Amino acid sequence: MKTAKLIAVVLGVMFIFSTSAYAVVDVIQSPTGYFCPDEAQTYNAPYYRWYNEDWGWTHNAIGGTFTTATLNISAWDVDADAYSEPEVDNIYAWENSSATWTLLGSLVGNDNAWGYTTFVLGSEFFDDIASGLQIWMDIDATHTQDWWAVALAKSVLSLDGGALPGANPGAGLPTNGTPIPEPGTFMLLGSGLVGLLGYGKARLGKKA
Repeated sequence: MKTAKLIAVVLGVMFIFSTSAYAVVDVIQSPTGYFCPDEAQTYNAPYYRWYNEDWGWTHNAIGGTFTTATLNISAWDVDADAYSEPEVDNIYAWENSSATWTLLGSLVGNDNAWGYTTFVLGSEFFDDIASGLQIWMDIDATHTQDWWAVALAKSVLSLDGGALPGANPGAGLPTNGTPIPEPGTFMLLGSGLVGLLGYGKARLGKKA
């Protein structure tokens, strides 16, 4: 009887832990702003944008506790590895504590391909995430004439390792803010169950 009670108590604690340890993603995409709605529209205006067509967007506010955050932007035709005068599309995030636009880095990618660029967000952005993280893109930052252009499919804010949808427009889109169980949670739950079963068998063996 004591063994059964112990197992029930431990399982209850593990259940509470497992249901609270969720990763979260927030996806901003078409029809918001100038995100490309589908691959057929990739090269069409206003989705394929040039140096003087910079723009920004705001992620949904995400409450709760988290320990890691990344911003993941899916872009098309980023010639970051061009032989001469490579494309530089700078990504900024607004940081309330310093009241400044902070440069996160530049998009990376290849010609005629969709792909993610991942930016790690430090803890200084956590309060901004809670209120709605603001993002700004400076397209083709090194030129003042039409030189390089780029299109975006989506911007994904991932907290505590939330899984990303596919990079292409319309691919694998999770619902905004949907909790996604972390693989580690299931591993912890499974190992706990194995340990409890072993403990229960040992107790029964002693009684026999």
